[in-house]
Amino acid sequence: MSVTWVLRPEPGPEVEAVVRPVRVGELPADLPAAFLAGTGFSGEVGEVLQLPGTPVTVLLGVGPRARTDRDAIRAAAAGLARAVSAYRRLAVHPPGPDLRPLVEGYLLGGYRFTRYRSGPAEPSDQLVEVLAPGTPEAARGLFEGRRLGEAVLLARDLVNEPGEALTPPAFADRAAEVAEAAGLECEVWDGPRIADERLGGLLGVSRGSLVPPRLVKLGYRPDGWTERPGAGGRTGRIALVGKGVTYDAGGLSLKPNAQLAGMKADMAGAAAVLGAMSVLGALDCPVAVDAWLPLTENMPNADPIRVGDVLVMRNGTTVEICHADAEGRLIMADALVLAGETGPQAIIDIATLTDAAAIALGRRVAALMGTDDTLVERLRAAGARAGEPLWPLPLPDAYRPQLRSRVADLVNYTLGTRHGTALLAGHFLREFVPPDIPWAHLDIQGTALSDGTDAEWVAGATGFGVRTLAELLTGHPHPPS
Repeated sequence: MSVTWVLRPEPGPEVEAVVRPVRVGELPADLPAAFLAGTGFSGEVGEVLQLPGTPVTVLLGVGPRARTDRDAIRAAAAGLARAVSAYRRLAVHPPGPDLRPLVEGYLLGGYRFTRYRSGPAEPSDQLVEVLAPGTPEAARGLFEGRRLGEAVLLARDLVNEPGEALTPPAFADRAAEVAEAAGLECEVWDGPRIADERLGGLLGVSRGSLVPPRLVKLGYRPDGWTERPGAGGRTGRIALVGKGVTYDAGGLSLKPNAQLAGMKADMAGAAAVLGAMSVLGALDCPVAVDAWLPLTENMPNADPIRVGDVLVMRNGTTVEICHADAEGRLIMADALVLAGETGPQAIIDIATLTDAAAIALGRRVAALMGTDDTLVERLRAAGARAGEPLWPLPLPDAYRPQLRSRVADLVNYTLGTRHGTALLAGHFLREFVPPDIPWAHLDIQGTALSDGTDAEWVAGATGFGVRTLAELLTGHPHPPS
């Protein structure tokens, strides 16, 4: 459904419903207390009560007055979107002066992926009048909330697409379309170019698929930006890397059937990066950003990598394959090397990398690791502001010897242990980042998909990471370092 937002001082004549925010313990004085008590409505976050009339009055719970954070407003707005989807035109009294979380939560909560559903189409448009003064701050809040929400929905649409539809070439084509619309630089490498660039990890994983790989490079440059090398020859840019396995069957280490249903989502990292890149210009991001998206399938067809094979990565590091289903780190390694070669101020990668991260932190919190405490803390804080919690995990040097191979430089998976596998995967990626460049890694294995609907989370793809990256890159006047 398409939602149009306007600022108005009072409801228009064609409004079908008017939304009034209600806080816990502050029920409306113009409504009978006994009546409200009988409904069970108390004003808790996300509660919705519709009262008949012309127009309909919709009470929206936004929690206690002591809680005025963005999370509460986003959650309340998400519940509202699901409750009032049948109305074509409604007016909303905002619960606070910051309109961004209201719009953001409404768009995320009302999201549906219906492309493959038959039957009558759902209503296609809705007009929401936000009853607030038409100040520049209010207009900016509406604009930012809408653009951020749309960026997350872009990522959700990509992740929800079936693997047969969103192949690596199809993803690359979509990325090129998004780049053109957003004013981004875009370069797409096909199989021969990937071979010429010596991306041994990406080539190795793609061998098992009948569909060729792609690598997408995106670039954002703020107005007036010029290359100004700084300390250590760094460019001042930030580099993003997103894992893009468009379908992960596990290769020769074939996954059991119960795990295959969600494997179209193994490109959620790449989708999050694309979503974040799409909104940087609209949000006036002050720093230059490059993004690298390695795209492939991991299948057991054609000539798949075998356990025991050795791949040569772009930087010459040799990797013994001990598990064909530990493929994401192989394609990420090549992209990290490419990112590091440009001398960025910092590198941030995001990937659905390990089940261990999901087991440790569940479905609502993503794992965060890195080599620079300042960058890690800025990411954690950005995630908190964006409503995407991140929990820092360590990278103990004592674990690094477990990556040693008897026949190559590294193994891609440490056999014989189930302990610390998220940290070992982080250590593997770290091997491909120049030691003098701050680096952080987000493992979103647990948060890329939601089992059900709760607040702004809906069943299916979440678009996790889009808001965190956008918040980090646009919320600070200087790049993280």
